[in-house]
Amino acid sequence: MRACIHRGASEIGGNCVEIESQGARIVLDIGRPLSATDDDDVPLPPVPGFEAPDAGLLGVLISHGHQDHWGLVEQLPPGVPLYAGQATCAILREAAFFTRGVDLKPAGFLVHRQPFGLGPFTITPYLNDHSAFDTYSLLIEADGRRLFYSADLSGHGRKAGIFEELLRRPPQDVDVLLLEGTSVLAGAGERPESSLSESALEEDCVRFFRETTGMALVSYSAQNIDRLVTLYRAARRSGRMLVLDLYTASVARATRNEKIPHPGPDWPLVAVYVPMAQRIKVKEAGEFECVQDIKGARIFEEELAREPQRYVTKLHSQTAHALAKHGGLVGARAMWSLWSGYLDEPSAQRLRAYLEGQGVPWRSTTPRDTPVSPTSSAWRRRSRRSELFPSTPSEEVGSPNTSTT
Repeated sequence: MRACIHRGASEIGGNCVEIESQGARIVLDIGRPLSATDDDDVPLPPVPGFEAPDAGLLGVLISHGHQDHWGLVEQLPPGVPLYAGQATCAILREAAFFTRGVDLKPAGFLVHRQPFGLGPFTITPYLNDHSAFDTYSLLIEADGRRLFYSADLSGHGRKAGIFEELLRRPPQDVDVLLLEGTSVLAGAGERPESSLSESALEEDCVRFFRETTGMALVSYSAQNIDRLVTLYRAARRSGRMLVLDLYTASVARATRNEKIPHPGPDWPLVAVYVPMAQRIKVKEAGEFECVQDIKGARIFEEELAREPQRYVTKLHSQTAHALAKHGGLVGARAMWSLWSGYLDEPSAQRLRAYLEGQGVPWRSTTPRDTPVSPTSSAWRRRSRRSELFPSTPSEEVGSPNTSTT
């Protein structure tokens, strides 16, 4: 068995690892590098079967639903078999309607600790803790050798127990470990840009919500299910309802996990506000069913503005303007619960300026496992690879010609 790291070893994101055995090949992830802008044309890695059909390519395995692990999948030729978690596929299908996503049409699903075969390979997925719901590490076996690909993982989220299980019951006799290392630390004194666990963030949010006299506005990723659970728990403890947008509500329902907060009779403290852009999208596409599905939980800006102190609301620019029109921002405070680097984007700067102009205080909290920018401490540690791992020549890692036997 041989492994070739095409991308992801010398950059943040864009993972793509090709595994070969007995002339057959599989690929682990096909991501778009985080450094690529929306306008950048990112070519596929030089993998036989990516440009034209090749019977030797048995499939591409998508570890989870972040773009730096699946973002180039739509550039693959038709017929390449795809494998991912069932919830990942459903979430990406919902995301495709609202923003960036894809209908993977998988050849099979990844299931926790359930091995399956592809040609000479035996593949065992391991569910792990990460901000993307339904994330898997992958054990690959062939020719009497074993490779373990961690993908992205952490131990501070809502699924920390599954990470502890991996530590207690790891795959045995692994010959090669490909380990995610965005936040590798050189010493005990170093810390990532933020080290808040989801539990600690919940406590922080409870304080923030209780100290807010009006509406609590929070900007967070619709696909970060851990953050959704954290905000729901904090809202409930603060005597408030959690107000989702239609995109977040659709993603929550797509998990098909009854323990995830979502609109419905079993979750009376969850409401849904549909911003104007989402209303227009639904109308133009004729997808009225997705609005009908949340009809019983739907709430409008007039109702939000009447009793703003009752709500924790997902923050959008359009939501802020609609609330301001009805006086709903009086006493409000806003929290940014995304990567702090996104605050440099023009849309975020406009939103912040508008809220500050409305007298809405603004604060930011950065979760530990969010993407890292080229100016961050975690990115700079990449250049110290030879110091952290002296046995690994940094100039060879990530080369398309690099292979491990």
